[in-house]
Amino acid sequence: MFEITNLYKTFDNLRVLNGLTLNIRDGETKVIIGRSGVGKSVLLKHIVGVIKPDSGSIKLDGVELTELSNKDYDQVRKNIGLVFQGGALFDSLNVAENVGFFLDEFTKLSGSQKQERVAHCLSLVKLKNAEEMMPAQLSGGMRKRVSLARALCMEPKIILYDEPTTGLDPVTADAINNLIIELRDRLKVTSVVVTHDMTAAYKVADSIAMIYHGQVIADGTPEDIRHSRHPVVKQFINGEATGPIADDESMKFGHVK
Repeated sequence: MFEITNLYKTFDNLRVLNGLTLNIRDGETKVIIGRSGVGKSVLLKHIVGVIKPDSGSIKLDGVELTELSNKDYDQVRKNIGLVFQGGALFDSLNVAENVGFFLDEFTKLSGSQKQERVAHCLSLVKLKNAEEMMPAQLSGGMRKRVSLARALCMEPKIILYDEPTTGLDPVTADAINNLIIELRDRLKVTSVVVTHDMTAAYKVADSIAMIYHGQVIADGTPEDIRHSRHPVVKQFINGEATGPIADDESMKFGHVK
């Protein structure tokens, strides 16, 4: 589905993506791991067209996305759901209004059809009858699920998850992981999950890619990654403070003259 080739992006003389190449197959769950600041979320923003690369190619089903106008990219975005790290809910809107927020702009559904779709999406994320609740009344896990229901409301073919379990207790995090798996199996969506949580990565992934120094240095099944002999991969997945991964100060490698 996605063919990302030789992607470069520099911000303020700091090269974040450095020739990144990655393929994401139709219907798979691709987990992307790596330290903070290596470009994981930047990659997601390139996929949804919020950021344009300095050079390189992003193809979706053979269509070169980097060459599309904003208007044409809007048609692509209709097929992509994004679940933000913090949920990104509108505090002044109730759950139903948050979930159905984009329906008025992008669909011609009647009022009753919108209500039916919102209720269906909430049931998919195990929040049946939560329509009238306000974001302030929701736990962290519930906010994540409302954000996911909002993404599902547009019936996307692709769902991008930005740190879906960050800030959650282990039990709630596992419930979110189960949802990701269930939605993949039930709705046949393609999923891209950015995470630091290796427990989540091993559980939900069909394949795992690790980004380091703006490039993919490993890409394989969870078992491939778990048993990788690459010293950087080994240090990251084992959570070790010492090893070949440079500290934040040495990330100056990315500065471009």
